[in-house]
Amino acid sequence: MIENEEQHFETEEWKLYEKGKSYNMSIGLYEDTERNHKFYHGNQWGNAKLGSIQPITLNVIRPTVKYKVGVLNNNLYQIVFNPNTYANYEEQRKLDEVCKSLNRYSNKMWELSQVNKKVREILKDSCVDSEGIAHTYEEDGEIKTEVIDKTNIYYGNENDDDIQAQPYIIISYRRTVDSVREEAIKYGMSEDEAVATITADSDYEEQPGRDKRVDEISPMCLVLLKYYKKDGTVWLKKSTKTAVIREDSNTKLALYPIAHMVWEDVKGYARGCGEVKYLIPNQIEINKTATRRAIAVQLCAYPKLVVNTAYVSDTSSLDKVGTTIKVNGTGADDVNKIVNYLRPVTMSADALNLQQELMKDTQELAGAGDTVTGNVDPTQASGKAILAVQQAGQQPLNEQAEKFKTFLEDLARIWYEMLQTYSTDGIMVTREEKDRKTGETIEIPYTIDYEELQKLKFNVKIDITPRSAYDKYAQEQSLENLMLQKLITFEEYTSALPEDSVMPKTKLEKILNDRKEKEAKLMQMQKEANQLNSAMKQAMAMQEQNSNEVENIAMQGASVNANAINMMGGNPNEMSAM
Repeated sequence: MIENEEQHFETEEWKLYEKGKSYNMSIGLYEDTERNHKFYHGNQWGNAKLGSIQPITLNVIRPTVKYKVGVLNNNLYQIVFNPNTYANYEEQRKLDEVCKSLNRYSNKMWELSQVNKKVREILKDSCVDSEGIAHTYEEDGEIKTEVIDKTNIYYGNENDDDIQAQPYIIISYRRTVDSVREEAIKYGMSEDEAVATITADSDYEEQPGRDKRVDEISPMCLVLLKYYKKDGTVWLKKSTKTAVIREDSNTKLALYPIAHMVWEDVKGYARGCGEVKYLIPNQIEINKTATRRAIAVQLCAYPKLVVNTAYVSDTSSLDKVGTTIKVNGTGADDVNKIVNYLRPVTMSADALNLQQELMKDTQELAGAGDTVTGNVDPTQASGKAILAVQQAGQQPLNEQAEKFKTFLEDLARIWYEMLQTYSTDGIMVTREEKDRKTGETIEIPYTIDYEELQKLKFNVKIDITPRSAYDKYAQEQSLENLMLQKLITFEEYTSALPEDSVMPKTKLEKILNDRKEKEAKLMQMQKEANQLNSAMKQAMAMQEQNSNEVENIAMQGASVNANAINMMGGNPNEMSAM
């Protein structure tokens, strides 16, 4: 009886997973996801039975998605921490300095973890299939972020898109049996129990790319990671269908370590709506129309040879150049009655017009037509004019831009909370100081300890900087105009150029540095020349002073002699005798 119960044992997480999977199947989530991604990549004919017909695919979905994702990715996002509350100016100044240090630290970690790359993938998932999801976790003292597919996450309330309001969240993973057993043993399960309870399964129906998972090379099983809130903190539990890998553990976080971006809100539905799903009917008709036109051209647009085989003895000679065609019988008085061509049929332009109209209207209504995408010759218009065209057309994406920014803010808050929670040894950051000798700004490392991190509470803001080619062009034109109008100097112009400007900022800085070095050498030579002139003048002055002193002494001596002569009655010989 006990063995029978063990065979039918299912973990609580698995039961919740089955419940969520049934709901998703009822609304066609897995089929829609598979279809959306296939149509985006160009696999748009599916299981259509076409016989010998070669289908034509004119993919308007992919450029539409790429344009919209590109517009949102065209901005440079940066995490900025700002002080929330402070008692006085001194405390505000200290918090500002700590915020600057955390900004440098978080942006450095953001780059090392390649979060930007993952964020772009999440943005694309959101556009193609309505929802992009990021899961952040701590492993071996490091904070890591991974992308979760829409089909691998299950919410306790599928009617609410607020992640932090969910009663629980389950993430499913497809992992090798060996790795799952190792993790279970790490968290206290015996090896025998791990081998007995953790086995391979074929539960891959809800996985992305399920048609490619039929032949899994290594034995795999489904692992469920459940997050839920209790007593003000987030707890986690990990299990398979029949085994608990990791018992309930307190993460000590107040926020679920999950953030998602919904492309467009749908009331009463947590997953929202993407860009592709409702473009598919138009895409199908565009492909069908193009294929019908191709078939019509093949059948009717080319002349066809008609042969009366009763009179032609060797039909193989008909498709050879410069060959004599031999005919039989006496009825061949008119060769046109034996061999002739059917005239091509003129095709109506309606089919082509319909195809082009569908393509144009589909992209225009999706907000990705030529005018909107700024399909303008840059040699015929200024950077500002091109930018104005693009920005006017990008207005419909303002809602998605705000959603993307909110998603990044949510992710940044999770990162900061994990830093506060798991950096028990503190974090090494830097502060900027000026070197007393050189005057250059240098970074001095110091540690924010765990206790101080617990006390710090900040607002997190995401700054956005435009960085498209035309944005750069417009910025550089504006700076150049300011310099030409003598409102800024060449040095200020060079300093204001962005690091990735079209104008070679590094070379300009080198020119300025070379100038400064030459000016410094000239100033040093001038200084040395001035010092030499000063020394010469001083020496000449001293020489003149000495000459004057000798002359004074001589004059004083002459005066004494004159006085003595006068005293002797005016006889200089007597002075000589004396």
